[in-house]
Amino acid sequence: MSVQRPHAVVVNAAKVYPPRELARLSEFATVSVITMPAFAHRYEGIDDVRLVDSLYHFDQVREAARAVYEERGIDCVIGPAERSVPVAGLLRTWFGVPGTGFDAAMRFSNKHLMKQALRAAGLPVTDWTSIPALAQLPAAFDELGGTPVVVKPVFGGGSQNTFVVRSRAEAEDLVGQQEAAGLRSAGFPLIVERYVDIDTEYHGDGVTHEGKLLFSGVSHYLVPPLQEQYGAVAGSISLSPAAPEYAAVQELHRRAVAALGLDSGVTHLEVLGSGGELLIGEIACRPGGDGVTDLVRLQHGVDLWQAFTDTSAGRAPKADPVTDPRTVLLVDLPLRSGEVTAVSTAADFADLPQVAQVDAFVSVGDTVGDFRRGTAAVRVFALLDGPGEAPAFVDALMERFVLETRVGGSGSGSGS
Repeated sequence: MSVQRPHAVVVNAAKVYPPRELARLSEFATVSVITMPAFAHRYEGIDDVRLVDSLYHFDQVREAARAVYEERGIDCVIGPAERSVPVAGLLRTWFGVPGTGFDAAMRFSNKHLMKQALRAAGLPVTDWTSIPALAQLPAAFDELGGTPVVVKPVFGGGSQNTFVVRSRAEAEDLVGQQEAAGLRSAGFPLIVERYVDIDTEYHGDGVTHEGKLLFSGVSHYLVPPLQEQYGAVAGSISLSPAAPEYAAVQELHRRAVAALGLDSGVTHLEVLGSGGELLIGEIACRPGGDGVTDLVRLQHGVDLWQAFTDTSAGRAPKADPVTDPRTVLLVDLPLRSGEVTAVSTAADFADLPQVAQVDAFVSVGDTVGDFRRGTAAVRVFALLDGPGEAPAFVDALMERFVLETRVGGSGSGSGS
């Protein structure tokens, strides 16, 4: 007698759910996908793809899921992107399936609720307020003491639609500026946080099961994301477990997971080091982006995407770290807009003995439009004998790196 396979719903948009994980999920479950039209092409191998205008249109997503539920049932919901976290939680609660429910998902995705819960648990966060619309930014600037602030939507990841405002005049100007159109049209409140000068920004990447943080690795960005510049090197480097900040960030990670009420899942914590103090910036209940999962896999042998799929499907994750004694460095070699006429490939770095993995994201003939900070043309992972080797290694990469583009008939280049 055949046993019916469970049915999974993947709710996703811009962030790529790795094809190998989608294939893994399909090994033990049938799959439906709810996504937006611009991303439907990623799921050509899935026979049931439902389209919605936006994952933030909760009613549309719920109705698409209801149709799936009536036709196939729903046994688990996978929400790998920041914008899919809250609505995936809604679907789990609505249809009574296991996993992170709506309340916990909102605490991990709505930055205002997140800070409320973290502060209530006695965890260190920057002062903040929330406003219904950008027009209230000058008043919020005054409320926070007339010192520099950061403004961004309460939902969203990365540094998209994030602005540092250093004076009341800047706050007043931003209200009407074209570059702030995304803040005006966000469709949900904005959060205004007191700005802090960041010495080092750490990230903790962990796996939780049955309320216990099973694993947490600690790294730090080469340049804090808010300080990254277009056309400059970015990336991250693993922190030695012997470093004093390592245990402190791990403890903040453990307490944050408990405060926000996660039972099982993968988390990406960002911690701001400022003047000897550690402050929690944000924590997300999905794998980190921009190569973080590969950095953790190379450093600790833990596959965060596999753990994410397993915990989302109600399965116990594998989180048995075997930490490499070397230091893993992730380097994002910079991208630039225009038609790509020349760009480095993996072969250009193959003779560097430290190189462990190279991922190329653009090829000759591609046209690159607008892109956010931290987006790479080529991403290099290296195994170093210690963090002190990182500056010289980045210099060696940049000496070899080539990116030439043509914009409107003119050319520009970088690297050699």
